[in-house]
Amino acid sequence: MRRPYSILSAILCICLIATASLSQQDRLEGRWAGAVKSIQGTRPAVVTFKKSGDSYTGAISGLRGDAEVPLSDIKLEGDKLTAKSEVESPQGSFVINYTLMLEGETLKGKGELDLGGQSFGFDIELKRGGEAAQGETPSRGGGGRDRQGQSRRSVPQPQQEQSLEYFAGQWTFKWIGRESILGPGTREGTVTYTLAADGKSLEGRTVGTHAEGSYEESAAITFDEEKKILTFRERRAGGVQLLSKGDWSSPIAIRFTIEPLNVKGQTLRLRRTIDVISAHSFKVTEEMSEDGGPFVRLGNALFSKVLSPAK
Repeated sequence: MRRPYSILSAILCICLIATASLSQQDRLEGRWAGAVKSIQGTRPAVVTFKKSGDSYTGAISGLRGDAEVPLSDIKLEGDKLTAKSEVESPQGSFVINYTLMLEGETLKGKGELDLGGQSFGFDIELKRGGEAAQGETPSRGGGGRDRQGQSRRSVPQPQQEQSLEYFAGQWTFKWIGRESILGPGTREGTVTYTLAADGKSLEGRTVGTHAEGSYEESAAITFDEEKKILTFRERRAGGVQLLSKGDWSSPIAIRFTIEPLNVKGQTLRLRRTIDVISAHSFKVTEEMSEDGGPFVRLGNALFSKVLSPAK
């Protein structure tokens, strides 16, 4: 007659053990799924946390397709969670700082990064063990497919409309690099782009200084809206003329093809990339090959737009 009670006692014991185990589950440890939301749309995201002693390790996917990006400096103070991750982009390596609030089975907050002095943020919404968001909005210029044909997505990036209007106006710059047959070394100044009489191109005038004095340069820019090709015709300080065509199909980078030059008996090849950082900032990087030699860094510059004072 005691057997039924023994079975009941065993069941109760198992239930108590399971309840105790659940009650001891760490608030943060485990899998969290949901979405990353930015101006580019919504992407599915999954975050995992593991506790080791008094610290946490973790990773987030959804910033660079399905690839996991490690999380570091994970701290949970009360309901506030902070963490960091380092990501590579066309502008180089940058750090994303996360601040989220843990409320029961949900994690909500923001990721923020700094690109050339411009702050960019996105929202994060997650649920413990939930499903990643579906039906995300594709981003412009940031998608693609992996080897299995699955869609992949890049890190959220600030987007700028591909248009001549982006360059119109006055920009200040500081060029850091070496002297070459194309012009002086480290220099600084302003470049002003104004709409030409034809209404379809920009005329540029650069006024600057370097270690040995001042200099001036000129340029004309046209843009093929359909093919997304940006064409520069430049006259450098030393009288050298350059014709370059840039592929602006990606909103965040323009990669140029430049016709070879024959200057003073030398054959020169130039490579140039413009990284569009924000509405008011872009970076130029140039490399040069001499007489068939390897490409070496010529210099780079950060351009910042001169904003009109508010009226």
